[in-house]
Amino acid sequence: MDKGYGGAGSGKSSDTDGFFDELDRKLAQTRENVADTAGLQRRYSIIETLLAVSTSFSSSLDMGELLERIVDAVVRITDCERGYLVLREEGGELSFALGRSKSGEALTDKNFEISRSVVRSVANTGEAQVVMNAQEDAELRSKRSIVELQIRTVICLPLKFEDHLVGVIYADSDSVSETFTPSDISIMNAFGTQAAIAIANARRHGDFELIKSSLENQNLSLRSELAERYEFAGIVGYSKRMRDIFDVIRKVAPLTTTVLIQGETGTGKELIAKAIHYNSPRKSHAIVSINCGALPRDILESELYGYRRGAFTGADQDRGGLFEAADKGTLFLDEIGEMPVELQVKLLRSLQEGEVRRLGEDHSRPVDVRIISSTNKDLTAEVDGGRFRRDLYYRLNVVPISLPPLRERPEDILPLAEHFIDRYSKEMKKRRPSMSRSTKELIMSHRWTGNVRELENAIERAIALGEGRKVLDAAQFSHISETLPNEARATEKASLKSMMVDWEKEVIRKVLIKNGWNVSRTAIVLQISRQQLHNKIKRFQMRPMVK
Repeated sequence: MDKGYGGAGSGKSSDTDGFFDELDRKLAQTRENVADTAGLQRRYSIIETLLAVSTSFSSSLDMGELLERIVDAVVRITDCERGYLVLREEGGELSFALGRSKSGEALTDKNFEISRSVVRSVANTGEAQVVMNAQEDAELRSKRSIVELQIRTVICLPLKFEDHLVGVIYADSDSVSETFTPSDISIMNAFGTQAAIAIANARRHGDFELIKSSLENQNLSLRSELAERYEFAGIVGYSKRMRDIFDVIRKVAPLTTTVLIQGETGTGKELIAKAIHYNSPRKSHAIVSINCGALPRDILESELYGYRRGAFTGADQDRGGLFEAADKGTLFLDEIGEMPVELQVKLLRSLQEGEVRRLGEDHSRPVDVRIISSTNKDLTAEVDGGRFRRDLYYRLNVVPISLPPLRERPEDILPLAEHFIDRYSKEMKKRRPSMSRSTKELIMSHRWTGNVRELENAIERAIALGEGRKVLDAAQFSHISETLPNEARATEKASLKSMMVDWEKEVIRKVLIKNGWNVSRTAIVLQISRQQLHNKIKRFQMRPMVK
């Protein structure tokens, strides 16, 4: 029985083993099916999340908001603790953009210590890198940050658009995440492409807004620059006579009073006119300029007053004149002394009535224009000679400003030269040179019959031909005569007294320069007392040159 039983028992044992083998097989299959189902559910969850996030990309062109959405999505999908995003700049370098924790807390660049090498590797290869357990990874487990922070999951994803790397997303966690399959990585790469496109679009939008803002700022800057450029405080002038002129500008700028600026050619009469305009309540409107001596009478009249279609041959359409263009602003009449007498009558009426009439029209138009005029002539002599109307002269000469020639304000010569060196070095994009001592002496001793304009042209020429020199020497001003007799030569209209005064000033200045502005030595050379020399220096408003 025992044997039979045993035999029977052996048979039952074989059947039981087969049963449990089949059970194990079915359980394993069930577990595999369950795993597949969970994997599919997780994959659907990933796709659903990515689709929702990708859709939201189109609703925001704000770069900061967009980057936060991208990082938050990756952290959520990967179930990591932290997410970081770096962007590739134009030069190719990677720059930290932002970091976010699982709770939505902002993380700084200092928190991004985990593995920049992983980011660089993904940026170089363009391939995603996923490590499920960094503590067992041969390359990562030796890194101090991995050990100290107990990092286990590391996921790094490239953001590529049109085969160009836009950036890299990095995420990590101190726990082991579920294994990401190749399908999961493929889905993540597709998300990376969408994110890269969104970032590229946001950048383009940002560039457009930046250009738009830049143009607006440039417009404001140009207006501000014009105002600053023509502020009387910004005009180079340290002599007493120029400071007195600044005081006049301060007082007259807020008014509508007419101003007559007199001075030699090249003294800066238009600059003073613009200083008055840009320091007045009219500065937001135009200042319009015309040279009254540059045009024939008929053309000058049509330019000032405009014309009706058919008023004369060639007038094929209605056109407003400069009076209308300067409405609410300023009209600068340069070289007013050259205006024909016949036209002076019409100008006087316009000033008195505050209205203009276009050529060919039978009605007038009101205008609100401030008149500033200038001349290099002696208008009183022109009036006496019958070449300029006396009533117009009085109407224009309410506030007279007389600009001194540059030779009568030597204190301003070197500061003006430095000013023009600055300007033309920047405009020509050249190294800013300094002036040698010999150059300063030459500039100070020159008569500058063309005044500030001549000095400006000389500096521009020296900068243009200087070939990037560090120092401007006297040889670069070879067109300027260095001999005192030639510099002191008189014009036909100069009196003997003015000639002697100019000659005396230049002799004293040259000797002062030669002796380093040592008054005692200079007085000995000139054979006058020290006190006499002090008096002359004060009288001629001399100042030591800037070294």
